[in-house]
Amino acid sequence: MKQKTKILVVDDDPNLRKTLADILRIKGYEIAVAANGAEAIAAAEHETFSLALIDLMLPDMHGLEVMRRIKAISPLTEAIILTGNASMDTAIEATRKGAFSYILKPYLMDDLLLNIRHGIERYQDREEILHLASYPRLDPNPMLELSPAGEVTYLNPSAEKCFPDLVEKGLKHPLLKGLEIPVTSAAGTEQQETVRETALGDITYEQYIYYVEESNFIRIHVLDISERKRAEVERRRLSEAVEQSLEAIVLTDTERLIIYVNPAFTRLFGYSAQEVIGQPVDLLTVEDDSSPTPRQVTEVALAQGAYSGETRRRCKDGRAALVLLNVAIVRDEHNEISGYVGTMTDLTELKHAEIEAQQRMVELTRANAELRELNAKLAQAQNQLMQSEKMASIGMLAAGVAHEINNPMGYIQSNLGALETYIKKFLAVLDAYEKVELSMPDKNELFAGLAELKKDWEIAYLKQDVVALLSESHEGVDRVKSIVESLKDFSRIDIEEKWRQEDIHHGLDSTLGVIWNELKYKCEVAKEYGVLPPVECLLAQLNQVFMNLLVNAAQAIETHGTITIRTGHEGDKVWVEVRDTGKGIPPEDIPHLFDPFFTTKPVGKGTGLGLSVSYSIVEKHHGKIEVHSETGKGSTFRVWLPVRQPDVEEAA
Repeated sequence: MKQKTKILVVDDDPNLRKTLADILRIKGYEIAVAANGAEAIAAAEHETFSLALIDLMLPDMHGLEVMRRIKAISPLTEAIILTGNASMDTAIEATRKGAFSYILKPYLMDDLLLNIRHGIERYQDREEILHLASYPRLDPNPMLELSPAGEVTYLNPSAEKCFPDLVEKGLKHPLLKGLEIPVTSAAGTEQQETVRETALGDITYEQYIYYVEESNFIRIHVLDISERKRAEVERRRLSEAVEQSLEAIVLTDTERLIIYVNPAFTRLFGYSAQEVIGQPVDLLTVEDDSSPTPRQVTEVALAQGAYSGETRRRCKDGRAALVLLNVAIVRDEHNEISGYVGTMTDLTELKHAEIEAQQRMVELTRANAELRELNAKLAQAQNQLMQSEKMASIGMLAAGVAHEINNPMGYIQSNLGALETYIKKFLAVLDAYEKVELSMPDKNELFAGLAELKKDWEIAYLKQDVVALLSESHEGVDRVKSIVESLKDFSRIDIEEKWRQEDIHHGLDSTLGVIWNELKYKCEVAKEYGVLPPVECLLAQLNQVFMNLLVNAAQAIETHGTITIRTGHEGDKVWVEVRDTGKGIPPEDIPHLFDPFFTTKPVGKGTGLGLSVSYSIVEKHHGKIEVHSETGKGSTFRVWLPVRQPDVEEAA
């Protein structure tokens, strides 16, 4: 950058004017400011500016008029129009009248600074062109001269090297194509400059075309601006990425004054860009909060090179937004700190989702623990699956199997007892021999073979293991006996069917043990047992009712759900309730549930006899079955039974 590069800032907004002037001073430019068109024109009359930043809408005149009058005073001064007006026609008019660039507010500060730098470079290039005009051979850039008729009359060495066929092709050369109108209009007028761009392959040239009245020719200076154009494209892509980013982005100067915010920032915090640009970033501080303040954040960034962490920042409406804040230092081309850039990701919804996921995980863990506990308690009855229509035959088979198992289990248990006694005696004799061996150390040669044999057969280990084997065998026998007892209790076919005082809870547990294999993969079973007196009943038949209700409840659950078994006692009656979280029963089907052969299951999945048989058994016990169901929520079946039968002999 050349010395004494001066920029004129023309804007009626004092905050924007001051912020922009401060930033440009930090960048090393000399700055003059004007609040209206008249002040800007007066400043241009007193000193020469390389560049003027002009607001389009000024209180006393239009920004394009201000630009025109400044250029009339200083033709080389470049102008950048700043405006909130997004009209394409206005942009075209501005560039046609000589504006170097047209930038919409709110603008990216990096984009504006790039345009300022290029505008100043263009001003300096034009100064250099005028300086070298008298020494064309010394100009390192291509320069050529045309006659008013469009003939190439001169090429400097650089132009000859870059465009060797330029003289031959003349205005038909790709570099000069389309110059007929500028050449014709330039001739015969006062010195007038025209600037245009031409792309030849990968290279973009900027041409400064002006008529030299004294010599009656048109002079064209050609500058290779390919690198500048590529930088502009990359900068524009970066600008678009920042504008479209889902993360809130804020740029500040070294004093932590906001100089840019992207649309995501305005969506997150509710401020418009005009409301925050020029304001200290401390306006986002949440009072009485433990989160680090912007000052503390920038101090950490200065000390460590960057800052990252969760924090809370205040929105326009006063609420505090939880964000992931990342702050980095911004350095200029001289590696001097020019400000800070911060990105903020809204964590509010993410935190809510995280809390909900944790709650669901806790609930799932608890449910799994309950299911494992329930499976462990009922593991001994997982081998029997019975259908209600085959209850009698399966029960008879179970009773027969139990009876047949009892006989061999009896002598196995007896033999284990005898074997345990014998083993204890053998071990006692073995211990006695070992004591004799220890008491006769002088006879060690007599026991040498015996010691070797004990070592080879691992007698010490066998003495311990044989006791453990006997203990495990007793445990296995007891487990088999427990399983046999569950089968006998459920079927009750081994005794004559009589009305007895029975424990309903015992019948429910036996039924659950037998059909658990039908339930365990689809549902959790919750038991909410009340205090029940002994009930006069035929428990084997009631077990069939309980089995039908539980199997139906499991089949009503399509994926996974809960079956709740509740019991209670009211007056001279007890009740047993089976409730599921299945798909429910349509209201029109409820009156037909207990009709023979009526079923809501798909073809081949049920006979329609289970509930009919259950209804008959409950009716035989002088009880009743109540049904309540909601489609999509589940069903509840409650069985009412009298504690004492009104007429036992007749019921029998």
